[in-house]
Amino acid sequence: AWRDDFVRKAMDYDFPVHRAYQDLNEKELHLLWHGNKKVKGIWAFFEFVESKIEQIQYRVMLSKYRARVTCPDCKGSRLRPDAQYVKVNGKSITDLVLLPIQDALQFFTALPTHLSEADKQIADRLLAEIINRLAYLEKVGLGYLTLNRLTKDLSGGEYQRIQLATALGSALVGSMYILDEPSIGLHPRDTQRLVQVLKDLRDLGNTVIVVEHEEEVMQAADQIIDLGPHAGSQGGELILSMSAGELEKSDKKIKLSLPHSTINEKYTLKDSHTYNFLKGFDKIDVPKSRRAWHDSIDITGARQHNLQNVSVKFPLNVLTVVTGVSGSGKSTLVKQVFLPALRARMNQTVEDIGKYDSITGGIKLLQGVEYVDQNPIGRSARSNPATYTKVYDHIRDLFADQPLSKKRGYTSAHFSFNVEKGRCDTCEGDGKIKIEMQFMALLMSWK
Repeated sequence: AWRDDFVRKAMDYDFPVHRAYQDLNEKELHLLWHGNKKVKGIWAFFEFVESKIEQIQYRVMLSKYRARVTCPDCKGSRLRPDAQYVKVNGKSITDLVLLPIQDALQFFTALPTHLSEADKQIADRLLAEIINRLAYLEKVGLGYLTLNRLTKDLSGGEYQRIQLATALGSALVGSMYILDEPSIGLHPRDTQRLVQVLKDLRDLGNTVIVVEHEEEVMQAADQIIDLGPHAGSQGGELILSMSAGELEKSDKKIKLSLPHSTINEKYTLKDSHTYNFLKGFDKIDVPKSRRAWHDSIDITGARQHNLQNVSVKFPLNVLTVVTGVSGSGKSTLVKQVFLPALRARMNQTVEDIGKYDSITGGIKLLQGVEYVDQNPIGRSARSNPATYTKVYDHIRDLFADQPLSKKRGYTSAHFSFNVEKGRCDTCEGDGKIKIEMQFMALLMSWK
């Protein structure tokens, strides 16, 4: 009824009722959402729904349509509208923070040509700092990010590269940088740029230690330290330590006696998986055949962030990889569009859904959908694989079912480290005790 009333009255304002939503201009979008004195928009409808919140059907309707959206006043910049009135070369601070870093860098680089001599002197030092820091972000392969991108939305690799850019901007000397797989999330096309940043840090007079599996990073290293030979209880020993140049010249049949090389006496070079892959003795063969697929789930018109009206098929009953350079929209497509759209169609709770036209295909063939990411598992510090996988519930039930437990009145709670009945009173289920070193300040004062 609200829609039909809007369509009838909107005709008086030449509103294009048959045009796709994404093709509407700002004036038409404003009328659709906010209406005017004669016609009510979408906001008015939901205000009406909220006024009936005591009725279950309206609460269900609201839950289906609630999501986080960009603030219409600040456009996501998080600044008061007043700040937009101040402009530099025609751009406000809101315009700049919404620009990709690569475009912002071009703007500030070209800015001096548009300033008077007096303004150049005022802005000289500021522009040097701005251009320097933006250039480092571009150098580590983050030119596609906007300046106001939330840190929580960054991948692990992106976050590390921002820290790298900060380190380069600080120009520290004599420091040690330790990085844990900075190439995570980085496309092979951009690996050399990361390597150059690491070399720049080294050339400033710093020590750079990198935990890494990427071949190009290892080949660029001055020294390679290989631990192994395998994982878990079968690992934990130094297998070899040598420069990339020595590794290139080495042969697994001989023992080396080079000045900066170490090979564990218990092992030979052939025991090092890293060595065998770097030298080409081991390799992962391309499969000779691929599994055929027939059913798929199809997304059409995905338009979130960097996605430009993408339509794609996700095959079922096969292993599918979504790849592309950093910033091309892989995570946006899968995490922000495909996953929430699929969950919504399966009547699961969804907070935010990216923009898309339709999702079709073999959705009814699925019994469920699970999202596995790199976030720490569990909600508490006491969580472990046993509790997270629920196997610990059965273990506690097993112990509670023993004759001695029944005799003493023990329940499964008595074998849990999350509740008072079972957890240790001293550490409260943490397994460790934090001892405040109050005497350290006194010792330092004596020294």
